[in-house]
Amino acid sequence: MDTVLLVDDEKSLVLSLQAGLEGYKDQFEVLTAHNGKEAVAVLEAHPVDLLVTDLKMPVMDGFELLAYMHTNFPAVPTVVITAFATPEIEQKLDGMIVQLIEKPIDFDRLTEAITRHLAAGSRGGSLSGISLPNFLQLIEMENKTCLLEICRNDERQGLFYFNRGELCDALYQDLVGDDAAFALLNLDDVQINFKSLPKKNIKKRITRELMALILEAARRQDESAAQPHVPFPAQPDDERSMGSDPADALPVQPALDGLTRPEDIHPQTGDQSMSDLTQVLDKFRDIQGFMAVGIFSPNGEMVAEVNNSGSNIAELGALANDVLLKAQKATDIMGVGRGNLVHIQAPKAHVIARCLNEATDFAATAAGKAHVHMVLCMNTDGNVAMGKMKLDAIIQEVASFFR
Repeated sequence: MDTVLLVDDEKSLVLSLQAGLEGYKDQFEVLTAHNGKEAVAVLEAHPVDLLVTDLKMPVMDGFELLAYMHTNFPAVPTVVITAFATPEIEQKLDGMIVQLIEKPIDFDRLTEAITRHLAAGSRGGSLSGISLPNFLQLIEMENKTCLLEICRNDERQGLFYFNRGELCDALYQDLVGDDAAFALLNLDDVQINFKSLPKKNIKKRITRELMALILEAARRQDESAAQPHVPFPAQPDDERSMGSDPADALPVQPALDGLTRPEDIHPQTGDQSMSDLTQVLDKFRDIQGFMAVGIFSPNGEMVAEVNNSGSNIAELGALANDVLLKAQKATDIMGVGRGNLVHIQAPKAHVIARCLNEATDFAATAAGKAHVHMVLCMNTDGNVAMGKMKLDAIIQEVASFFR
């Protein structure tokens, strides 16, 4: 008989699902766990044919469990259940799981997924390879703080350090920072291990947004394919080794250059492309509590908007833009890394301002690099967490209009 492992920290939900699945006891057995650590203990003690897991859990969450499954049980298909399902998350989980089901759970859909994947015998195709860029974007979207060890053929290749969803540092052989990230992102068939976080403060060495790193890594890979003997550029002033302690291997960031005044930007678009840009913004409309969203140049000029509330998003966005720029300068002076989001909570609304700048200097606009600000306005009863997640995902789409 097949065995299904159900993992969720909401104990009442687990009990309800377990009771509901009792009607299928002639087809499969149900085991339960309330976090990733408990799930690992079950997996090591019992054969499991299908995993059903939440993403947000204490002790060891679903992302760490997915990484563990890929390394240790790659043939076991996984269904993810989450209250934060979006097309972006589903796309980034593609290749790691066989299906994503949104909470509140449709029980019929869950049972159909379980029986279908068990009947199909999905043992080997569902997790044939993990996409490192997609996994890193999930870590960013979920605002996780973690140290990722990247291995291939059971040998450590390098490290990624995330702090609250922001990629702060990377190490690959004698490369550090951006260049190390480029090299790691171009590795195939990797294993991802979550390591203990360093106790000491790690300063930021990565200078680009994660999406900009991914795109540049892809460009370098294409260039390297044409010229296979061109190595990734090293940084001779900082020689580091892959010592046994991952924390000791992480480097320290030098001071950033002086600030410069942001330059104006305009999307490289015609009428049809502007229509496409508005269609991208329309994705915000299905968020509970959505009021308005606008795209702005770094100096506060509004480029496009979608407005459900009739509020003056142009004026509001310009003011929020000023707050964002001041916050970026302040975080730079403090040495805590470039701030890219400001959340203003007012009595009648939430105003969230987000910056994406692919240039090395956060206060400058570089040719061919997107530098765009977005301002999202939601009412006080809205799903602000979902708004922030969509803002992070959609600003990446918007960036393509400004390169």
